[in-house]
Amino acid sequence: MTPRETILAFEAAAWRMRQEQARLVSLAWHVAALSHARRLPPLTRLLNQILKPVQDEPIEKRREEFEEMQRRMVQAVKRNA
Repeated sequence: MTPRETILAFEAAAWRMRQEQARLVSLAWHVAALSHARRLPPLTRLLNQILKPVQDEPIEKRREEFEEMQRRMVQAVKRNA
């Protein structure tokens, strides 16, 4: 791996770890909240909230996000070079 690829891999790993921590905190909160509930909501209602269909975003917005991501990567590499 090149130094740039190594930096990007570390940044991606750090992002994944933050996402996992947020997921675990959310899970703990939901377990605590449901344990205090007098009546559990139906499982289908809980799952429907999570499994809502994803709204497709316009291609222009995706392109803007991609270009912003590229700019951030270039800046990160320049900062760490």
